[in-house]
Amino acid sequence: MAAALVLAACHAATTFDAPVVRSTGTPIARSTGTPIAAATPESAPSSAGDLYRRTRDDLIAVERAHGAPAALAELGTRIEDEPGLAGVCHAIAHDLGHEAIAEVGGNAAKALKSRDDVCGGGFTHGVIEVALGASKHPERDLLTICAPVQDGSCFHGVGHGLMFATGMDVDRSLALCDHAPSAQLASRCGEGVFMQLFSADVAGGHAAHGGSAPITADTARSTCEGARQPYAANCWFYAPTVLLAEHPEGFGAAMQWCRGAPAGQGRTLCARGVGSRTIKYHPEDPTIGARVCARAGALTDSCLAGMGSYWSVHFRGERAASDVCRHLGNAELARRCRAVT
Repeated sequence: MAAALVLAACHAATTFDAPVVRSTGTPIARSTGTPIAAATPESAPSSAGDLYRRTRDDLIAVERAHGAPAALAELGTRIEDEPGLAGVCHAIAHDLGHEAIAEVGGNAAKALKSRDDVCGGGFTHGVIEVALGASKHPERDLLTICAPVQDGSCFHGVGHGLMFATGMDVDRSLALCDHAPSAQLASRCGEGVFMQLFSADVAGGHAAHGGSAPITADTARSTCEGARQPYAANCWFYAPTVLLAEHPEGFGAAMQWCRGAPAGQGRTLCARGVGSRTIKYHPEDPTIGARVCARAGALTDSCLAGMGSYWSVHFRGERAASDVCRHLGNAELARRCRAVT
């Protein structure tokens, strides 16, 4: 199973009693009194943080007035029209998931009837993380919470939720991921664990739970170097988001950081993670990622593969990963891109 898990991680597309995220962004637990950490963009530039807060508050208001499907549809429209919103929309979709499960009294199945994979499935992740975070038996509930659609995006959310359930204990969370129904779903669960650990995304949305100390680039490196197989791949894929949280446009610096990762899987998965973030933050302009990948030397192909992986996620599977290759503005990169996507 270990080998299959590593393979699944290398080919992953990367992108849960219930809180109410009020218009201030402060979560309030309705029945247990246990708060889920707010999606606060403390380390993000003020422009990204302001955009995140303003849009989140607008869409929470839409959701309360017209329901989750209307809010998610509005989010999908806005990311096509508003520059910069794509970089924070996954965090906003998480918040909409938090609100949805609160509105149905913590019933994840009811909340997921409004499922929409806009912005990398953040809504589903938000519902699942709240539900599992409140579970008294996460080892049991993780096996059924995504039913009947036991897909990878939902199990990515399971990883987030397990981190809430275990108080940000990576080892315990990964031990629970081991119980997923398949190697591929266990890998997607591991993605959620490390995305949660590294508080990925420009404006938050996966804030550390329970006052955990912020992860730095140095601690991210040591964490991934010590991560057990087969989940080390997930760790290295998300590790560069620690740097990008502070410097959202610092893709070149993040790629340079990846060159210091262990040769082989660590280095290539890290580069793949950087490539994916170029699309996550700038789906409107793949040439930004193309320039990053072109300068990545031996890591160029991994970077391009990452671009393709998130391109497909951004378009909810409606476009193949290789479709991004048409938009790179460089014939040689396009050829290499098609070979690795």
